[in-house]
Amino acid sequence: MKKIAIALLASLFSVLLHAQDIYVYSSTGVAEVQKGSEWTKLKKRDVLSANDVVRIAQNSSLTLLDKKAEKMYAIPQSGAKKLATLLDELKGKQQNVTAQFFNHAMKSMFNGGSDRISHEAAGCTYRGDIVENDIAKSLFAKMNGTSLKGATNQRTDYAISFELVEREGDNSIQGEAKIGGQAIFRVKNSGDKPMYVNVLDLDSEGETYVCLPMDDAQTMAHLLIPAESTIDLVDFPIEFTEPAGEERMVLIATEEPYDLRIVNRYLKENRVKQSSNYPVGLYVKNLSIKK
Repeated sequence: MKKIAIALLASLFSVLLHAQDIYVYSSTGVAEVQKGSEWTKLKKRDVLSANDVVRIAQNSSLTLLDKKAEKMYAIPQSGAKKLATLLDELKGKQQNVTAQFFNHAMKSMFNGGSDRISHEAAGCTYRGDIVENDIAKSLFAKMNGTSLKGATNQRTDYAISFELVEREGDNSIQGEAKIGGQAIFRVKNSGDKPMYVNVLDLDSEGETYVCLPMDDAQTMAHLLIPAESTIDLVDFPIEFTEPAGEERMVLIATEEPYDLRIVNRYLKENRVKQSSNYPVGLYVKNLSIKK
């Protein structure tokens, strides 16, 4: 009797998933769906069903929105599998989002075919800058109240790291880079939760810069790193420019989307009370920029 009940539940799950609207929200690298004997690259707003067979290339990811369940799924590298199987494997690892954030994400995706929506409704601004303020407080505490020079990998709350990889050649950049060279970020999330990431660069003159761009809708879906995965942010290469000197790059990771530009502003103003209550992932890499 129990086996029959389990079979019925599994069948019901398959029917419900098939009836849901699953939309592609973001794709990093190469994610494809099988159409007959052909494989087609998935793009934003594509609709998927439970029986669609999907594959995700090495160091790539696929972010989906489940309209009916109001859930977001961040899927890492995978061989060819049915979507229902991929989502089942994500149990306990999918991104939890508020209804307000989810509705914003859906609105941004279908706003006349544009990623742009009003500033008042935009992802991080619709709720103010509470999260950014909390992140800055935590960073100040982790840096012992000093600048980014005080950040260390030992103060991280999450198992997150990155390396710089040559844009052409796939060679890891260790210790130094030449002016004019280009690289991409290869981010490794060893934890069991998806993480939103961005990188602050502190140059030799003490100026700070945000390395990765915000999307127009400010949901950071393009910077969402699935649990237990390594992702190449191939769409956002950086170039090493003048002046030559020592630089420090600090990756910041959280479970919620945030605007690093606002965090950076708080860090520069140094007006927030230091607190370490808000969990923040940190990974620091020092680099010599040479001519």
